Amino acid sequence: MAQYFATPSWLGRFFTRIKLLSIEQESLVIEFKNATKQSFLIKDFNDFSQLQNRIFSAKINLTLGENSAHTTISFLNKAQAKALNIAINQYFSQALEHKINNAKALLKRTALDEYLRDSNTTILSAEVFSLSKRYQQNRNVWQGHLSSSSSQFLSVLASAKNKNDAIAQLRNKYERKQLAQRADFYNNVESNPLTNEQRLAVIRNNDKNLVLAAAGTGKTSVMVAKALDLIATKQAMPEQILVLAYNKTAAQELKTRFIKRAQQAKLLSKSPEVLTFHALGLQLLQQAGKGCDISPFVSDFGALSSWLTSWLSEQVQAQPVLLSAFIAMLDKPLVSCDTHKSKFNATQVLAILKDSGQLKHEVDKYLKCLAAIRAEQLTDSEITQRLKRQNNQLNTVQLSTNQLNTSQINSNQKSTNHHSAAAQLLIAMHRAYKAQLIAQNCIDFDDMILQATQAVNKQQVNVPWQHILVDEFQDISAARMALLNSLIKHGHKVRFTAVGDDWQSIYRFSGGNLALTTRFNELVGSHSLTLLQKTFRYNNSISDVAGRFVMQNPEQYKKLIITHTQVAEPQVILFDDVYQGKKSLALKTQQTINTIQKHHANASIAVLSRYRYTLNKVQQHLASQQENANVVFLTLHSAKGLEADYCIIIGLEQGKFGFPSSQQNNPLLEALLPSQDTFTYSEERRLLYVGLTRAKHKAYLIADAKQPSLFVKELINDNYPIHIASTLFNKL
Repeated sequence: MAQYFATPSWLGRFFTRIKLLSIEQESLVIEFKNATKQSFLIKDFNDFSQLQNRIFSAKINLTLGENSAHTTISFLNKAQAKALNIAINQYFSQALEHKINNAKALLKRTALDEYLRDSNTTILSAEVFSLSKRYQQNRNVWQGHLSSSSSQFLSVLASAKNKNDAIAQLRNKYERKQLAQRADFYNNVESNPLTNEQRLAVIRNNDKNLVLAAAGTGKTSVMVAKALDLIATKQAMPEQILVLAYNKTAAQELKTRFIKRAQQAKLLSKSPEVLTFHALGLQLLQQAGKGCDISPFVSDFGALSSWLTSWLSEQVQAQPVLLSAFIAMLDKPLVSCDTHKSKFNATQVLAILKDSGQLKHEVDKYLKCLAAIRAEQLTDSEITQRLKRQNNQLNTVQLSTNQLNTSQINSNQKSTNHHSAAAQLLIAMHRAYKAQLIAQNCIDFDDMILQATQAVNKQQVNVPWQHILVDEFQDISAARMALLNSLIKHGHKVRFTAVGDDWQSIYRFSGGNLALTTRFNELVGSHSLTLLQKTFRYNNSISDVAGRFVMQNPEQYKKLIITHTQVAEPQVILFDDVYQGKKSLALKTQQTINTIQKHHANASIAVLSRYRYTLNKVQQHLASQQENANVVFLTLHSAKGLEADYCIIIGLEQGKFGFPSSQQNNPLLEALLPSQDTFTYSEERRLLYVGLTRAKHKAYLIADAKQPSLFVKELINDNYPIHIASTLFNKL
């Protein structure tokens, strides 16, 4: 007979089916009178057994299985039950100590020796947090059986309010440890010691990480320090780290900076792999043995435009329904005596468009549509759905507003009532373009991304990277995100860090999808978020104006920007465009430049504008001036990523080519571009933020006082802390 057992009491012989309860080979075995048995592994119990004595017998309460089912075995011999209960708890205590030791090791490996990843929280919940929860429910009993070290371990875990609190505490503990242990590295890896926020961005290494910066807060420093920290702490080899930059220039700058900082940190290491998305796609395609010849369309826009002109001409002449859709979607209505007819002569329509120069404009529009389809990776059905949705939205607006005049309503109705035929035209255009690339046996830049994604998904290439860092994430397209997702899925435990600034998302026209940043948790996944909020570029005056202005949009992240440089007076100056009593933007700009150079001869100055043609007019006028050597003329889009001591922002007036621009995308293109946040002029607002934050010391705004832009009116009427250096501006 087993060493530890219990039989029914004399009373139990009449009331229980149990013949014998015993411990056999670390299992509790119940033998019934009908000769059947039931066995339970003691190590799988969820709690200690409890003995309850009655007058004539005893009973043992057991907690079994994952669901903590309670089982009571009654009518046992009291003396035997007492000895058996002690033995059961000794076995369970030994098994529990073993589980706790495994839990300690697991916790150390996943949360103390590295940053706790979301993917590891599931196993921690099952193997660690479940123990602390059970301990909390029966603390006194567990403490009576466990060693002091095990009790202390579970007590610390049980102090957390819930699982999420426990995770937060573990991550915070790891961060504090790394901040202390790696302080010397963080102090010296860059030209200036990293801020506390930058250090946390380096330390946090979840499965997915989002680092949200503001202008001048050192996001590049974070990328460099993070990669070098991974190498220095032997968490990764350089070849296991992939850094993706927005363009070639940024990639080269990152490479150079990696090498310089590695030497500064005394790391005998080569640079991580730094690529653009296109270079990455090309590398993957070459690895997969795919053809990588680049289409002549890529380098010769004229050839692409000529091909599409011919294709469109053929299609509208061959298919009347497409001709009707083509005419309906024109940006400008046809001016011809024949346009009122129910049937159009395609040859006449094309001739009219060509003679007026409108055909080239329309071809450019369809090329933009093609680019949007490619960047968004739209299928045929998705193209149709988007045009249908756009049609419904425009019709809803027309029915619900009283602000549109008759001509606007007629124009919009004309543009939307042919959405099915327009979709047919776009789908045919996309198919024809892809067929043309196949005929050329070539790829374009979009194919570098699309086909590379397919190659990864088909496992035709190896994914060697364990850490992927992406710069300028706020401008990422759906196609590039799809490539990243494929790398993460098919790589080995890849950790992904996105670095960007939602306040500087200004490239929707080229496929930038801000929603991937502002809705990161929903669209990309669970992540660790770090905000970089201390800037070293500009002063508190510029920050107060720019930050308040851009944060009017509630769909963006809120950030509390702290500036290294503090000033007492406003450093955002508003000028009118009048010089010596006459309106002259060029002369006013020159006067402003002269004033700056009089006091700061060697200062760098950037003249910025929403549109290139505005810059060209001013630049041509000032071309002969010798003192403009340190002056650059940039569009606001091309100024992103740059800085100057002083910035002069011009063209702040109302109108189609004003700032903000009242020019609307054609409904076709608008339907195909990434979804836009709903706040009015949201991207234009971010564009002005970019302009203001290029300035280190002062930002000058030159506006038409008679027709100031909506943004200038807001700055004045809402009492922004700017200096209005003109009596021509009244409360507007």
